[in-house]
Amino acid sequence: MSKATSESEHLKDMLVGNILAVSWYDVGHTALLYGAIGAFHFVFRQRFLTISMDPGRAENEGISIKFWDFLFYASFGFVVTSSVSIAGVLLVFCYLIVPSVGAMLYADSIGTRLAIGWSMGTIVSAAGVYLSLLLDLPTGATIVCTFGAALVIMALARPLVRRQGVATLV
Repeated sequence: MSKATSESEHLKDMLVGNILAVSWYDVGHTALLYGAIGAFHFVFRQRFLTISMDPGRAENEGISIKFWDFLFYASFGFVVTSSVSIAGVLLVFCYLIVPSVGAMLYADSIGTRLAIGWSMGTIVSAAGVYLSLLLDLPTGATIVCTFGAALVIMALARPLVRRQGVATLV
């Protein structure tokens, strides 16, 4: 892509982003959006959990699954579209998927999965930025590769952790 003659830089930024060149305005705008959506999900967390974990109970309680699914996916769409313009498609979907999968390898409860996912996201992001600086590599792509390596290590370590008698975290 770096050898293409026109608009390749825009396409590259859309895929891997340019996370180190984000303006303070974008940071503030994104923080406000994430804060509002986070507050919305916190306030209505029981409804979202009920329709996700026990749809039969949700129907019995008169909760409209289609309506709450729409609200969830609409808010999810706001987060994804605002994030892609900052971090790029690959990094955004990496953040959405890899910490969740890593947490599901080791935990059954939602709280523990959140703690593992958030910890993994923070530690692996810092490691990716550090490796990017150390090896002079593109930051977004390096973070994506670091997440991939961390997930592979977590998957390989899982049988070892289970074999030593450590039960699933609850």
